[in-house]
Amino acid sequence: MMQITRQAGTLSGTLDQTSLDSADPTTTKSTHAAFTGTMDGEAITLSFPQGLGFVTNLSGTVSASEMTLQVPQDDGSTAPLTLETASTDTYNRKVATVQAKADANLADRQAAAASAAAAASLQESRQQIAKAAEAVAQDAAAVRDGLARPPSFSDFERDLTAAKQNLASAKTNAAKADREQDEWSACSDAYSAESDAYSVESDSYSIDSDMNSLTSDIQALKDAATQLGRDLSAFQQAAAALPGYTPPNAPDADQVKDLLNQVSVKTGAWKKKGTSYQDEVAKLLTEARAVAAQAQKDHC
Repeated sequence: MMQITRQAGTLSGTLDQTSLDSADPTTTKSTHAAFTGTMDGEAITLSFPQGLGFVTNLSGTVSASEMTLQVPQDDGSTAPLTLETASTDTYNRKVATVQAKADANLADRQAAAASAAAAASLQESRQQIAKAAEAVAQDAAAVRDGLARPPSFSDFERDLTAAKQNLASAKTNAAKADREQDEWSACSDAYSAESDAYSVESDSYSIDSDMNSLTSDIQALKDAATQLGRDLSAFQQAAAALPGYTPPNAPDADQVKDLLNQVSVKTGAWKKKGTSYQDEVAKLLTEARAVAAQAQKDHC
């Protein structure tokens, strides 16, 4: 929009321009510039003291209904720009049209961004579900491996056998003390029986150590089962947020529950068996101590 005041052949006025920003078509860019000029018949020349981009002077023609200006282009040529007589309201309506286009561009950009964000969110959710399913699969494999490798009770057997042998030796030495004619020899045999009782006690400590190792193995399997249960719950929670998606490696909840039940049953059996060795060696130790104490009492 150009608004011009004429006094004789002298012109003055302002130029206002509103357009989409070429760098960001979701916003508008406005220009306001003052000018002076001259008019000779239909020929006009306009000068912009502060410049208008790289334009400082424009020339053209004017009639009662329109004005045509020769506007320099970026490539050095000129192109005619024709302006028609109109009201400020007309210009304002055209500005509103430009602003509406900028708003539409912004809405399109926001819609595209929202669509992209929704797609990214969906993909992320699927990846999280698949990752949670993979965690369950790895946990289940670890639990199955633990169940497939039950603890060995060979150390328990070895230490219990040693305890039985040492108890037998204590009994032998106590009996030998009873047969001795010499009291000093009888007392020496009684001390040997006491030493055998200490050996049974040492065997008892060894079985306690075996039990500690067994308890550690049991706890490791229980921890793996706990992690399996925790990750199954995490998978189910993630999957519930996206009910229309099932990953290829989705876990079978019933199979997982069966594994957890197997862990409970088998670790309970393993602990019970280990405890039975402790109970048995405790009885052997009580007997060995009693044999040694009686021998000491009778012969020392």
